[in-house]
Amino acid sequence: MSTPDSVQFSSNPVEGTQAESELVIFRSELSEYNPSSNKFIRINLPVADKSWLDWSDSVLSLKFTNRSFDSAAASATESAVKTELQNLIKSISIINSNGEQVEYVNNYNQIANLMNDYTMGTAHKASIENVLAGGSADGNPDSAFEINGVASGTAETDGSSLVMVDKLMTGFTSGQYLLPLGYLVGQAPAIVIELEDPATALKVNTSANMTAAYRVSEVQIRAKQIRFNAMFNESFERTLAEAGQVGINYITESFLHNQSSINSGSSGEINIPFSSNPRSAKYILAMGRLEADVANKDKYSLGTRSSIAISQYSWEIAGKQYPSQPIKVNATNQSQAYASILDCLGQIGALNHSNLITRAGTNTLFYNANQATASKFVAGLVLEDFNSATNPSIYSGANLSTVGQMTWRPTLGANASANYRVDFFTSIDMSYHFTMNGNMYTVK
Repeated sequence: MSTPDSVQFSSNPVEGTQAESELVIFRSELSEYNPSSNKFIRINLPVADKSWLDWSDSVLSLKFTNRSFDSAAASATESAVKTELQNLIKSISIINSNGEQVEYVNNYNQIANLMNDYTMGTAHKASIENVLAGGSADGNPDSAFEINGVASGTAETDGSSLVMVDKLMTGFTSGQYLLPLGYLVGQAPAIVIELEDPATALKVNTSANMTAAYRVSEVQIRAKQIRFNAMFNESFERTLAEAGQVGINYITESFLHNQSSINSGSSGEINIPFSSNPRSAKYILAMGRLEADVANKDKYSLGTRSSIAISQYSWEIAGKQYPSQPIKVNATNQSQAYASILDCLGQIGALNHSNLITRAGTNTLFYNANQATASKFVAGLVLEDFNSATNPSIYSGANLSTVGQMTWRPTLGANASANYRVDFFTSIDMSYHFTMNGNMYTVK
């Protein structure tokens, strides 16, 4: 063991800021919810005065109860369902202390499923996510265990239950920063979760005569509340005062959603317009589902998608084509399309990273030209490569605030003979602002 060349000593070491941490539980306003009547779950966040919230270890917990039943008085296993926590969430809204919506992620279950597919390895999926949130252990939704339903019955009868736990994927709950929610004035900020339709969220075991149904109860969010000492509080309040009406801000990531459609019989190169106009867009994802599968209780319309028989695709933004040459994809040439997704998610150079995508297999393969074969196919476009250095109003991505309408331009094969729903998700840099007068707002 060698000795260091030099050692520095100081008679005035920098002391850490004194703080106290405690686990807090925020419960939903009502004891139970179901998607057929009261489908909006409101969870208020009454943080203590001058306290901060640490989302880094936060989780959403709920009890799922299967209420699916068969009009022909089937067994409990016949009315069993497969699902996972993220599938139950149609949308998430963040409400500030003035009752205003400051963040909204629509079709949350779609983007959450996509992120699981492309960012989570099989070991983590099997050992952690499968135990906590339910669902599949390997990316194939059909591998999920079954939650029994009603043995013989009618509506509003409880079958088996399962407690599920998962993190929330929003800019507000990202956990990148401590949020000074204890400095807000007015009512407590809140998270509002909209439950998904049962036929979309659940896959029933036996579809004949079966009505898909469920309820959730014991909904709660657990997070850490942080209290700093008086000296730190005074310093922070001075910082807020100096920041004025703009306030202090934190940069995080959120998603904007657009939806379009492809009509039956479409083939060749088609134009699908959509509009997403944030100040800083990181990437855009496009995914297609057979329209008939979306609300089909016998299909995994959230865990799988359709290739729409795409052979190539490109994008048009402000009159320019991106990339300069269309991305081609077929049975043997899939690497370019796959690499574009990894590039969007910042993983193109992570050679040691694994995910749930396969070249072949059931419900896990990246691409299949047959429109009816379930796959994980997504089309992606990286926007952080755009030159944003000369525009101080944005952060890392492309400024789309003045672009207006954009176009996704896929080329479809001859077997594109069904109606499709196309979901666009734009990843954006979002800025959360906190002001001296106790307000929280966002800039997108």
